[in-house]
Amino acid sequence: MQVFNEINARKLGEREFNVFAGFFNNWLFQFVLILTIVIQIALVEYGGRPARCEPLSQKHHLICIGVGAVSIFWHLFVKCVPAKWFSFMHMREEVMTDEEEKDAFTAQFRKSFRQSHRRSATKI
Repeated sequence: MQVFNEINARKLGEREFNVFAGFFNNWLFQFVLILTIVIQIALVEYGGRPARCEPLSQKHHLICIGVGAVSIFWHLFVKCVPAKWFSFMHMREEVMTDEEEKDAFTAQFRKSFRQSHRRSATKI
């Protein structure tokens, strides 16, 4: 999905539908895309326990590519929805106090992750 997201992110304009327009004009983008693919395959196939991955069969690789490719079509669908339909949505942006930051969900998540990581490290 990351690879297809990189492709989709090439065209962010409201009326830019063809994500493949000028695809081969940017050698740096192609290099980053190929590097992303190589690193992901290497991590899945050879990452093992440190990467928390198991090698995939060819069938499973093809399924992953198919699921990721759906994002190309989803991107087209989202582009067809007018942005003005969402003009009523507003996000309040305020700086968090130290107390709010300490009680935030992500802070709780990090704390629980550190605790579970310590427990699993002692088992090894």
